[in-house]
Amino acid sequence: MRRLLLSFLFFVLSFAVSGQVIPAIEITDAVTIAKQKFDSYLSKKGFAFIGTSYQADTISREYNFRSTAKNKFKDSVQLSIQRSLFSYSTKEDFSFTYHTSSKDEYRQIRNELIKAGFYTNKVNDTLLEKKVLFQSKDMTVFMAFDRLDDTLGDYTFTARKQVLPKPKEIEYAEDLIVFDSHEYLKFYFGEANVKRDIYYLSDTKIGKCSVLFPNSDKQVVFLWSDQLNNRNLSKIYIGGQLMAESSLEYDKNVAENIWRLRNGIHSGMSLYALRLLNDAAFNFNAGKSANSGMVFTDSTGKVDFKAENIILGCMNCNDNRYLRQTVLNSDDAIAEERILFVHTIILDPAKIMATQKAQQSSDALTQRR
Repeated sequence: MRRLLLSFLFFVLSFAVSGQVIPAIEITDAVTIAKQKFDSYLSKKGFAFIGTSYQADTISREYNFRSTAKNKFKDSVQLSIQRSLFSYSTKEDFSFTYHTSSKDEYRQIRNELIKAGFYTNKVNDTLLEKKVLFQSKDMTVFMAFDRLDDTLGDYTFTARKQVLPKPKEIEYAEDLIVFDSHEYLKFYFGEANVKRDIYYLSDTKIGKCSVLFPNSDKQVVFLWSDQLNNRNLSKIYIGGQLMAESSLEYDKNVAENIWRLRNGIHSGMSLYALRLLNDAAFNFNAGKSANSGMVFTDSTGKVDFKAENIILGCMNCNDNRYLRQTVLNSDDAIAEERILFVHTIILDPAKIMATQKAQQSSDALTQRR
């Protein structure tokens, strides 16, 4: 009787194991593999290379999963699952997208991400959401599905590991644009040095932001365009009294900000020094304007005021003459002995990257000649 009972239990356990879907790839491990070793890693996991395609500067490689004795995918449940993987490689970046037709595998990989400490705003209902982003340290995994029926569908995981600079490479304020999410900032600079916050863009509009080194001479505000996931950098704010809630509530003096731009602009810089650096006069909004102190973005000269928005502060601009003016020229303000200075620097990451790419293309063209 005892032997019969043990045989029955063994049969039940064997049946349960054989029906369980085993993920063909560990996303949390795969995302850490260097692109030079990725082919070898996939081969060991049972993936066969299919082919390569090219689009602009991106190389795409396709792989299909083939069950073998080595990877122990023998049962009918595993064999009926369709799996494939595409890797995407550029000079600077590497990512991959894993496809599976199994809802159970999709569920298990999702649980693996949560267990590994990946952050998401939708922990409780990720299986109901068609698109969910997971973030951890310097890694992101974008989970999505197109369900065909109760058991099958096209379930995908797009994984990427952000290449972050070495500490010695963070020298200028523009170097910070690589930190495209709160999780990247927290991983790189330490959780104690980064605070989630809100930024008052106007009297009626606010935005989610992260503050690096709050209320210090190294304070920087990162404003996110993806408000749900605290990512996709929209603007960077550097300077004096910023409009983050934590800054407005801080009642002590904050030392002058030490971050500088590559061209030398920094918080506290005098109007005269800015004028010399630009090598041309420029206009800015005066006291009657709603955006008092903002330098016109179409100003000409050596400074790119479109990518590097400058807001001026003033120590002697309370007179009626200034308050009645809408626009003031930098040379006229200097002649009037206005004590104006750089109060806030607002960086536009998209425009800075466009300028950098244009410069790189120009340099490459010059080298060919």
